[in-house]
Amino acid sequence: MPNADDHRRSDDRTTIDLRADSDTRDRLVQAAADVFREKGYTGSRVQEIARRAGFTSGALYAHFDSRAELLAEAIAVENSRMFELVSDALGRSIVDGSGAIASSIADFVKAETAPTDQLMLDGFAICTREPEAQVRIGESLNHLLDQLEEKIGRMAVEPGSLMDDDPGGMAYLMVSFMCGVAALRAAGLSDRAPHDAENVLAMFLHGLGALDDPAAATTAAEGGPG
Repeated sequence: MPNADDHRRSDDRTTIDLRADSDTRDRLVQAAADVFREKGYTGSRVQEIARRAGFTSGALYAHFDSRAELLAEAIAVENSRMFELVSDALGRSIVDGSGAIASSIADFVKAETAPTDQLMLDGFAICTREPEAQVRIGESLNHLLDQLEEKIGRMAVEPGSLMDDDPGGMAYLMVSFMCGVAALRAAGLSDRAPHDAENVLAMFLHGLGALDDPAAATTAAEGGPG
C-alpha cells in the first residue's frame, strides 16, 4: 500500500517565493539525503524532511510530486559528487592519459565508505518495488551515463578498440563497477579489494584501449610514423 507521504496532497500546498526556488530545492534535497541515509526510504517522512530543511510540507510538494522524485533527485546530487573525481579524471585524460582515471577510481575503491553508498543502494532496492522510483532513478542514472559517455568519447584511446567503438558501453561498465564496489563495502568486504588497485585498473583500461600518452592516439590514427 502506498505510503501517505508518497504523493502530493491537495491540502498541503503553499505559495513560495519563486525567486528562492533554487535555494529551497537545494535545501530540501540535502535534507532528504540526510534523512534517507539516517532512516532509509521506508522509514522517512515528508514532514521530517521538510522540517529538517526549515520548510513546511507544502513547500516540499511545490517542488517535488512524491518521495520517489525526491529520492531520485537526492541520488542524482550524491552521485554527481561521487563520480565528480572520475569525471574530472576523464577530462584530464585528454591531456594526461589514462593514468588519471585509474588513480581516481582506485581512490574510490580504497575508501572505507562514501556518503552516497547507502543512499544509492536504498534507491536500487526501491526500484525493484516501486515503478515510479524506477523511472525517476533510472532517468537520473541515465543522465550520469550520458555525461560519462561524452567524456570517454574524448579520451585518448586506441583506434578500433572497445573504448573507441563503444564509449556508452564503457560508461555503463564504469558505473556498474563503482556501484558494485559500494555494495561490497556495505557488506563489509572492503578488505577484499586488490592491494594494488591502481595498477590493476590501469591494466584493465589498457586492455580496453585506453592510452597513457594522448599523443599516441594521434599517431595511431594517422597510421603511425613515417
